[in-house]
Amino acid sequence: MDDKFLPSQAAIISDNAEELERLVRAESSLARDRSLSRDHPTLLQCLVLEMPVRRSLGHLIQLFAQFGAELNGPLVAAASGNNLLGVEVLLDLGASISGEGTWSPLEEALYWGQDSIVELLLTRGAPVDNLRKFAALGDLQGLRRCFDDDGRLNRQAGEVAWPFGPTIPEAVRHDRLQIMNNALVYAAAWGQLESAGELLTRGAEINSIPAGFDYAGTPLHYAALQNRHEMVEWLLEKGADPTIRDRKVHNTPDGWAEYAQHQQLAAYLRSISERHGK
Repeated sequence: MDDKFLPSQAAIISDNAEELERLVRAESSLARDRSLSRDHPTLLQCLVLEMPVRRSLGHLIQLFAQFGAELNGPLVAAASGNNLLGVEVLLDLGASISGEGTWSPLEEALYWGQDSIVELLLTRGAPVDNLRKFAALGDLQGLRRCFDDDGRLNRQAGEVAWPFGPTIPEAVRHDRLQIMNNALVYAAAWGQLESAGELLTRGAEINSIPAGFDYAGTPLHYAALQNRHEMVEWLLEKGADPTIRDRKVHNTPDGWAEYAQHQQLAAYLRSISERHGK
């Protein structure tokens, strides 16, 4: 963060709640101002990402809110980091459960595989309102509402989005196949066989590497990463290629499973890859 935030950031990283509160009370603009450097845009976002979920966290979030801290960005950050207490407190303080624009706290939790946060947000009324959300949550009725009678996607489907800002080209964000393939990855990551089958029937591509993911991989990569054995087998039966390499670290699905310490699944995928002439 920028220099003026560094003492407060150090207090957060060292879990020194008393020092952090002293600094913010002495200079309340620390709660409101944004850093121009890239690691954390605000101290509150730093807090919900870096500080362990301990007794002082709720009090500190309330203190930042008292001094005018922006809450919506930190809510998304807390969702990414599986910070249940942070999410609850921020929602109670009025942070938007719907998010801002094309990305929401629910999508953040779905993107990072945070089961407990997904459950909490749904319990608190988070809207499920686009194709990737319907696919990840196994909502077939919602998924089907994203298509017109002639099979075209409608506005309900939304557009391709991700946690890293508006860096996806507009033509890609609104491309029919990109939207469907993106949703297929979400279905695979969350083990939603019926969602995946519906998307394939409607033209999604099983071996695609769609936009909307930093570690850009196929549905099989993401099923392997999340240890979805049944989904992995189903995708392979449908023609998923286990030898395809992702576009960031250039690894195959078995490598993703091994990275996530799913050794049994990694060994299974390696055996399938060998038959494909890897």
